[in-house]
Amino acid sequence: MIWHTVILDANAFVCLGIVIRLMFFSKAGKTHRPGYAWMAYLLILAAGFTAFRILLGRYTHVDPGELFLNAAIFIAVWRAHGNLAKVVRTD
Repeated sequence: MIWHTVILDANAFVCLGIVIRLMFFSKAGKTHRPGYAWMAYLLILAAGFTAFRILLGRYTHVDPGELFLNAAIFIAVWRAHGNLAKVVRTD
């Protein structure tokens, strides 16, 4: 049961990290791209909703795969400094 609680808490913190990084992305000097802006907005909503459901006790089961997927998104967003265009771009 302790392992389950650790995974829940870790997933909540990872989702909150995604939300915080995307919300405070500064696009000073960068062009506005509506598609990436909408994708960031939807990702903020999805990750924030998941984190708050966990913190309120409404989200009771998290698979380790879900945690690893959220952690991969978290790492990609933080390495790109919150710029989803850098995460999705195919150069």
